Amino acid sequence: MVSQKATILCIYEILKKYSDENHIISAGKIREKLKAIYDVDMERRAIYRNIDALRSMGIDIEGYTDNREGYYLIDRSFEPSEIRLLCDAVAASDMIKEENSKEIIGKLIDTQSVFQGRMLQKTVFVKNKRKVWNKQLFYNIDTLNIAINQGCKVELHLLEYNMDMELVKSTDGPIVISPYATMWALGNYYILAKPEDGEELTHYRIDYLKDISILERNVDMIFGGINPSQYAERYIYQNGENVERYDIECDRCLWQLLIETFGNDLAVMKSDNEKVLVKINCISSAMREWVLAHGSQCEVIAPKYFRDEIQRAVMEAYKKYWR
Repeated sequence: MVSQKATILCIYEILKKYSDENHIISAGKIREKLKAIYDVDMERRAIYRNIDALRSMGIDIEGYTDNREGYYLIDRSFEPSEIRLLCDAVAASDMIKEENSKEIIGKLIDTQSVFQGRMLQKTVFVKNKRKVWNKQLFYNIDTLNIAINQGCKVELHLLEYNMDMELVKSTDGPIVISPYATMWALGNYYILAKPEDGEELTHYRIDYLKDISILERNVDMIFGGINPSQYAERYIYQNGENVERYDIECDRCLWQLLIETFGNDLAVMKSDNEKVLVKINCISSAMREWVLAHGSQCEVIAPKYFRDEIQRAVMEAYKKYWR
């Protein structure tokens, strides 16, 4: 039996779960659900008083005087569209195995009414053949964040794949690092750190770490401060390379793919019905990969050193297949 003081929370849970702007619930229905779910008998006037009390706490509830039908909860932490976006992000993540994805998505959907939840369940799909799971990932993240907050070094083992495609400990043995920040980039979690036996900042994939233990030793100080966003942009997204300009002429049929790949880093210099000449600002490895993948439909115009580099790569490939 729920205490009278707790009934206000029961009413809030009923409004959260069984009402939305398309599903208005009357005081009579609230009374029925109080009895069925919580075994609470409550008069209508007491229900009205509890709803007024919820409103006085700042909870936005549409009422009978507004719609002449009943009540529904307006104030929610997330809109259905936001929950859908979060659910899709969880479903698409390669880092979270299927059963855990379903559990997290279920918790997200529970923030909505049962009616909105049913709609979301029909449209969110978890199947992702690329999902690979390292069970220690979340434990690793928690341990590293504790060490960062405490300003302590950690000892850990690095993992690597063997020829049987199994993650095993590196033969180099444990290392000690000063952890500074955890980061999400390119679909993976990274720790920004400095090895105890090194002078430069570096990063490690957190799912490739094992046996992390927090040491009672303070992290090494970094003079000038650390900007994780700038570091990730320079050394993870750009792989330490500089962004340069490339002039590329492509068949017109590649135009849509160019936009999808390079977006705002691309500008049209000239175009006709057959060709489009563009300038692209990106790192050389990304540009090289794209040009070689579409070699017969595009040509490097500038810079000359990059055109020569592509020419050498094409000739090397030619030698392998035309001996």
